[in-house]
Amino acid sequence: MSKTNMPLLTIPAKELGQILLKNFCPRCFWFTRKFPLNSQHPYSSPMAGIVSIADKYIKRVVRGHIKKYGNLPFWLLTQLNDLYSRFDFQNTRHIKPGRWEISLFNNSCILKGEADDIFEFLDGSWFIVDYKLASFTEAQKDRLSQYEAQLNTYAYLAQKLYRKSIIGLALIYFEPEYKETELKDEQILHRTKEQFMWGFRCTIFPIEIKGSEWIESLCKKMYQILSLETPPEGNPDCQGCKVLFDWWNEISKHLF
Repeated sequence: MSKTNMPLLTIPAKELGQILLKNFCPRCFWFTRKFPLNSQHPYSSPMAGIVSIADKYIKRVVRGHIKKYGNLPFWLLTQLNDLYSRFDFQNTRHIKPGRWEISLFNNSCILKGEADDIFEFLDGSWFIVDYKLASFTEAQKDRLSQYEAQLNTYAYLAQKLYRKSIIGLALIYFEPEYKETELKDEQILHRTKEQFMWGFRCTIFPIEIKGSEWIESLCKKMYQILSLETPPEGNPDCQGCKVLFDWWNEISKHLF
């Protein structure tokens, strides 16, 4: 099959940074993109419903607060002011993110993404954030490079599509409070006296703004992998490749 007959490739912002992970395997990534599992597949692993619901709720709280009171919630505004003292977060307005996409590599690939929230300052510059409903564990630390690429992809798309000045990027974690070191029994009982309620701690992690060349370089590497007609070499330490290889050897005994 020639490349001209290949279907248009897409690179979502959430996937672009996978190539930066220490355990990234080009072979496994190629297989998962070439043979995706739909929600009805017996081996698919859909996102837990509570995560999707919580994500919508976070956005509703932040956006609703800005709409009603004209500023960000206190617990978010305080941290942003501490981390970015040179920015005037007291006077920002919410910009509803769109589903952005642009064509790359002679229209043979689409880079796309949708930011969680955008805060616009009085001078028209943008601050883009992404919400994470998770505890900041070692596993999350290992994924920071992926999230860095994700947020910078949003910045790249905004600059290309709207020529916007992006002056800040940040991850905003909402970590569930459940450990004994975080809450005393008295606090839990007080909080749940009238109805069951679960608290979350907001933590902000600034993300470095990269240049356009950095994103384009990642896109090129990802495009080269996805445009291959046969699977590329895998990561020598990839357990996924080993499992797949062992499975194929076992099933081949019964097929041939």
